Amino acid sequence: MYKENDEIQSFLNSKSVALIGVSRNKQSYSRTLMKAFIDKGFDVFPVNPNETDIDGQKCYQSITQLPDTIDAAYIIKRKEVAIDLAREVANKGIKKIWIHVKCDAPNIKELCKEYGVTVIAGECFFMWAEPVKGVHAFHRFLRSIFG
Repeated sequence: MYKENDEIQSFLNSKSVALIGVSRNKQSYSRTLMKAFIDKGFDVFPVNPNETDIDGQKCYQSITQLPDTIDAAYIIKRKEVAIDLAREVANKGIKKIWIHVKCDAPNIKELCKEYGVTVIAGECFFMWAEPVKGVHAFHRFLRSIFG
């Protein structure tokens, strides 16, 4: 099993999540991810500097505008800016961060350790958020066998 399974479970047990980098494009992966978080019962706080509303959810233009009561943050921005966003999240007081699998920045774990937050990097949300279905279930099965 994944060595950071406790961190993943802690993240998945959160009640609220800031989704940083939600696209304006309705067909984007980030919008699919946002819907999945909502369907799984999370209170979702999307962040996009160019929007005030996404799919009926209030959208925040920056991390600093987010409420102080958010449990976790999921960053889905390119790796060149992910570390700066993680720093902003940590400064906001959010203690659990998930960096999207394709956005993993070098040194992100060191930064999060410095700020006292847990970070999940290089993992696909859909492989861990129960119930795991389709190709994600198959990938999870293969990972359990081959690591």
